Amino acid sequence: MMEQACESNGKCDTDQQSFKAYLSRWMAASVKVAPFTSSWVMPRLQASARAAALTCTAGFDGNQCGLEWTKEANDGLMGVGEQLAALQVVQANLITNVTGPVTNSTGGTSIGNPAAGGSTSSSPITWDTITMGDKAGAGILTTLVLVSMFGGAWWMAATSK
Repeated sequence: MMEQACESNGKCDTDQQSFKAYLSRWMAASVKVAPFTSSWVMPRLQASARAAALTCTAGFDGNQCGLEWTKEANDGLMGVGEQLAALQVVQANLITNVTGPVTNSTGGTSIGNPAAGGSTSSSPITWDTITMGDKAGAGILTTLVLVSMFGGAWWMAATSK
């Protein structure tokens, strides 16, 4: 497995250093929801896990993993993203030891509700009449917000000199 966009040029940012973890996780999940993918996915996850494990030789404890798994040695890149990616690709190989997602026929307990938990009443929504007091209150609150916003902007500009 290789991060094509940045691994070869050494310009992976913090996010890209963890992308292999997410790819590994979802490749493994695909084996559960689409078992016919197993013969294609699992050999790739197994090879990537072996390659990732070979990079976990650096750092103060000798267990920090690298990012470029194709080198079969630590590349000097060590951080959370690299650790996460290596851990996830190894863990992804355990997917065949767990059951798939729970469904209604395999133990799920969720009861469907077409109203999404809301009212099942078909009567239309009625709104209270807006009074003059409501309008006055809205005007006062709007004025307070605007005065605070412009006052704060003025204060920041005046004190930044």
